[in-house]
Amino acid sequence: MAQGIYTPLQLTAGSALLNNQGLKPLPAALTSAVSAFNSTELITAFLAAVAYANTFASATTLANLLSIGNSVCAALGDSVPSGFSNLTSTNGFANLVQTTGNNYLGNGDVGKFAQGFLAIQGFSSSTNAIVNSVVNAQTYLGPTFTSMDALVTNQISDVNPNFSGFATDLANQGKLTNTEDLNNYGTPGAVLRQLATVGQFTGGLMSAVQTPLNNAGLTNADVNALLTEQSTMSENEYNKLQQRAYQGMTNVTGDALTQVLDILDVTTPNLTSMADLLNPEMIFPNSYTTMQTPSPNGWIPIYGPNASVNMSLAQNVANYLPSASGCEELGKVIPPDQAVANKSVQTALQQITGIPTTTIPELAEVVQGYTPDQWDLGLPYLADAVVADGAPIPTFYRAQQNVPANTDINDTDYWAPTTLGGLNTMAGLPLVQAQTQALTQPVVDFYNTNYATGSGPNGTVTTCDIIGTAIDFKDFASRLNTATAAINALAGLGSTNNLLFTYFDMLTAIDDATLQPYIDQANVDIAFIAATRPSYVSTLNTAWNYIATYLSKEKNYQTQANLDYANLSAGDKAVTFGFIQQLLVYGTETDEFGSCYFVNQIADTSILGGQAMVGCLREGQNLQRMAAGKINVDITPSTTPAVTPVPAVTPVY
Repeated sequence: MAQGIYTPLQLTAGSALLNNQGLKPLPAALTSAVSAFNSTELITAFLAAVAYANTFASATTLANLLSIGNSVCAALGDSVPSGFSNLTSTNGFANLVQTTGNNYLGNGDVGKFAQGFLAIQGFSSSTNAIVNSVVNAQTYLGPTFTSMDALVTNQISDVNPNFSGFATDLANQGKLTNTEDLNNYGTPGAVLRQLATVGQFTGGLMSAVQTPLNNAGLTNADVNALLTEQSTMSENEYNKLQQRAYQGMTNVTGDALTQVLDILDVTTPNLTSMADLLNPEMIFPNSYTTMQTPSPNGWIPIYGPNASVNMSLAQNVANYLPSASGCEELGKVIPPDQAVANKSVQTALQQITGIPTTTIPELAEVVQGYTPDQWDLGLPYLADAVVADGAPIPTFYRAQQNVPANTDINDTDYWAPTTLGGLNTMAGLPLVQAQTQALTQPVVDFYNTNYATGSGPNGTVTTCDIIGTAIDFKDFASRLNTATAAINALAGLGSTNNLLFTYFDMLTAIDDATLQPYIDQANVDIAFIAATRPSYVSTLNTAWNYIATYLSKEKNYQTQANLDYANLSAGDKAVTFGFIQQLLVYGTETDEFGSCYFVNQIADTSILGGQAMVGCLREGQNLQRMAAGKINVDITPSTTPAVTPVPAVTPVY
């Protein structure tokens, strides 16, 4: 059966949503609170004046009317408090609260609701990804941050900043090292096992190596024990075998050594015995002096200024090795300075994330592009061929056209120097390179100030931060009720009488010139109330500023999301389909006050479609849990038409 899109629960929810059903209206407590405030004698008179002024007043005069008292006591003028320039009232501030909530819910048009909801989910997801990344960027590296170069090169620039020499040495080492076995890096057993693996030897090694090992005192059984790394043997017994193996490897020279190097694809120059494969100075001839290893105080060179091993590193690398005695034990097998150097290299390589999943030649290619093809004067080459010039740290050349044999590599008609890519550092970007932490404090402050402003963890933005008025998330109802009670109390004291009569007088105005003096008088009346009844005014201002603060924050988020609730398209079914499809996803977004919480709050569970919306959220959570338990299930019916089988025999009627 073809993969479907909608589950039965989604289809059931869709039958309501596509019919503009399934969403609750604004909470009754909020609409009742708005109604109660508007029903006070004072505000009823004010709203009547607004309605009357709309029949003749200019935009400027209407704006003055709708801002009465905004800098002293906005609630007495049902105006937007000063300082909230992104809020605009056309019929009183309390009505703005109700209009805002209704707009979020689509005013009965689920398509409008879905347009806004999908937009804010995209905005909050993108914003929160930034916010959380900023927080994690300050902590995820712990104390290990050293430089931006190291950060963008996966520590490779710390391991060895000499990319060209390091890459050349790695490439020349071929298959010498098994990156899955770095805990045994630099040990005779590891090299012998790698030789057996690459050479596909079983039950021993070729005689060119087996015989010198036997001559060093190892029996065939001992060699097999080294090749299989037998766990039944004590560490002391195993290291005795390795010590003899090292002595044997010193005698693998000449043609025998050539056989070993050929099997392992090692092209490192100047190796004189198999034991040299355990000496970092020999296998990193171009870059050992710049090799580094980590320490609690940062990366430090493995080799000192005189090119000798820094023996004090033995204690340092012990903090990183599986066994604290790693250097000491290996130093009983191979020369102590080589033991310290090898364990330091091991520790450095193990700081490269993902190192066990790559190979040394692949690592060389990552660090700096490389080709093993050496230029040969006597050979012809096809256009675009790449060769190395044979220098210890090679220069690479690319054929510009087909190259005849016996053509010098310096002939620019045929050859041109080229680069094969590789890692980039922050060279030439001094401000970046100077950073001592992944993010500078000004960068952190920028994001914290401008984006980490929500109520979620780390300042993340929740659905309720953006459209919480739709469910009265911040309990505007109680603040409106407080304001209603305060205005009624002032009326009972007779303190609003003058203001009330001024609002009545506005109904006698016939133009801007006769209305504006009443507006001015209303501001005077409110100033007098503020002076004589400061406690009541303080209560009103606290309630009004609280509501305005959160309405303004919602508006700010919507502006950042480029979302204008006043200009959404009516009857958009396509976006409603998208909302229905996302219901399962919203169920998994269980962050506090996020999309799952919000949809649960607005679903009209008095009807089947609304209950199905809640069911979809739970279904999404179930599918997520089952997928985590590897019991995936597909319960979506196919979206393609069923195929009617063609009869094998044409029926006769």
